[in-house]
Amino acid sequence: EVLIDGESKQTGSLKEDWDMLPPKEIKDPEQSKPADWVDERQIPDPEDTKPEGWDDIPKEIPDPDASKPEDWDDELDGDWEPPMIDNPEYKGEWRPKMIENPEYK
Repeated sequence: EVLIDGESKQTGSLKEDWDMLPPKEIKDPEQSKPADWVDERQIPDPEDTKPEGWDDIPKEIPDPDASKPEDWDDELDGDWEPPMIDNPEYKGEWRPKMIENPEYK
């Protein structure tokens, strides 16, 4: 029952009289995708190959502008290593380019 200013404006069942819940549907067990159905709009290009040396490029490199601090003591502090920075030549993990799937409908 819906009351506005104490007066009954509408009565009924929430499930049956108002569109508050999505309609219940039963999937048809006879309906299915065809055997040749393809979901992928794009696929990896089978002719695309990884460039030679792609995996040899490190993600990070030692900072070429860094210098060993003057107060660094190899015996106390250990061997000095420059901080690492992102390598500008690194392009990420290799992935083949994507092409339109000729079997996609």
